[in-house]
Amino acid sequence: MLNKRSIGLILGPLLFIIAIAVPTPDAMASAADVNEVFERAPQVAVGTLLWVLVWWVTECVPLGIAALIPPLIFSMSRILTWRTALTSFTDPIIWIFMAGFVLATAFRKWELDRRIAVRLGSVYKGGNAMIAAFFVACLPVFILTLTGSITASTSVVFPFLIAYLSMTGVKAGGKYSEASMLALAQAATAGAMLLLISTPPNLIAKSTVEEVTAGATDVTFLDWILVGTPHALIGLVVSWFVVFRVIRPEEKKLCPDESKMCTVQKQLGRMSRGEKVALGLLLTAIALWLFPSLVKMVASSFPSWDEFSDDLTAIMPEAMPAVLVIILAGLLRIRGEPVLKWEEIAKGIDWNVIFLFGGGIALGMGLEASGFADWLASGVQSSLGSNPSEWAIFAVSCALGFTLSYAASNTAAALISCPIAASLAFGAGLSPVGPIIGAALACSISSAIPSTTPPMAIVYSSGYVKIWTMFKVGIISDLIRLAALIILGPLLIGLVY
Repeated sequence: MLNKRSIGLILGPLLFIIAIAVPTPDAMASAADVNEVFERAPQVAVGTLLWVLVWWVTECVPLGIAALIPPLIFSMSRILTWRTALTSFTDPIIWIFMAGFVLATAFRKWELDRRIAVRLGSVYKGGNAMIAAFFVACLPVFILTLTGSITASTSVVFPFLIAYLSMTGVKAGGKYSEASMLALAQAATAGAMLLLISTPPNLIAKSTVEEVTAGATDVTFLDWILVGTPHALIGLVVSWFVVFRVIRPEEKKLCPDESKMCTVQKQLGRMSRGEKVALGLLLTAIALWLFPSLVKMVASSFPSWDEFSDDLTAIMPEAMPAVLVIILAGLLRIRGEPVLKWEEIAKGIDWNVIFLFGGGIALGMGLEASGFADWLASGVQSSLGSNPSEWAIFAVSCALGFTLSYAASNTAAALISCPIAASLAFGAGLSPVGPIIGAALACSISSAIPSTTPPMAIVYSSGYVKIWTMFKVGIISDLIRLAALIILGPLLIGLVY
């Protein structure tokens, strides 16, 4: 009897073959011609997308193996060069993943995670399991997204949550641990809307607005806060509520063993040198992640700081603190022993997740290079008719960014959807600012599969989360948040522009 995995294993390649075998529509052939690729290139891209999505959702093969399909097909079909396709696996954002894994390993080795878990357990004094997850998982990561990176924020809270679940006696494979992990990632995804620098799609929207308006319109930090913060808060509450209503853990109340907590605190005693060094690595990373963002905020009010801010952003991107953390973890010694031995660093990194995200980036590049994006833009424009309303353009732009983020990373989706949103607005004789911002915000909503945003990939690496559960929770939460964006977005953007 065929099971879900067996069906997925066959269905993925079958959909790929069907996609490239059907007659090529004229619009696809035109898009391929514009991008100077062969006629069926957009069909190859669509087929690859369907193949990979089926394998990811059914988990019929390891996700990292499925992630190698896009670079293989796109390179062999010459949609991308081998060099271009494979560099997606060394994208700077991947180093933030690795730094997060290294920090988590260091915290476990020196038992700093246990100390912080005990402290987190004392934040909420009640016993309601759902509310406890909000204070331990959702709220900390949401606040930390103010540092300017949802990836780094998730990497920071992730090991604390694992330790907290362990300290409260929650089963690693149970529904409550799964719900808590998904709530953590969903809260981080919601936090992506808070600040201009919280996630790459926001910055892509800013640069697209400035480019298409020839510098006449600028998206400032304050503008983004006024537009993004309400959506971020809605996303935080909605996603947390949906996670627990869909999964419905058996644990309605948590009963932390207070005596066990006190015993652990006594056993831990004063912070050891190893704990202090591990904590120092974390604080160093946070400070370096935060510093360029603070300078950029100052530069938005004092133009004389612009050059310094640009230089700092170029010298200290998010990947720089990540690389530094890994180096220091291997070099710094505690009584002659490194914070982490090389074997511990290598073992602590989840390579399945690294390959997964690299494959998602390659998929996005292939969708764009194949002419798929141009074909999609022309199809959307023709479906809107000759005189679409402002709200219709905004709604379609949001839906476009949202849909594309399931096919590729949120960054790749924004790179494709923001220019398309601008074209749709110009074609209707409207301002492109609202649709561009709407598309970018929508790119940060998707949370149904690990490849959509880094937080989802990070919590998937815990082993606590089943991908089918992530998909069910994500679809419901995402659609509610998308509806809120489409309804409230034009109102909020209208107050600013």
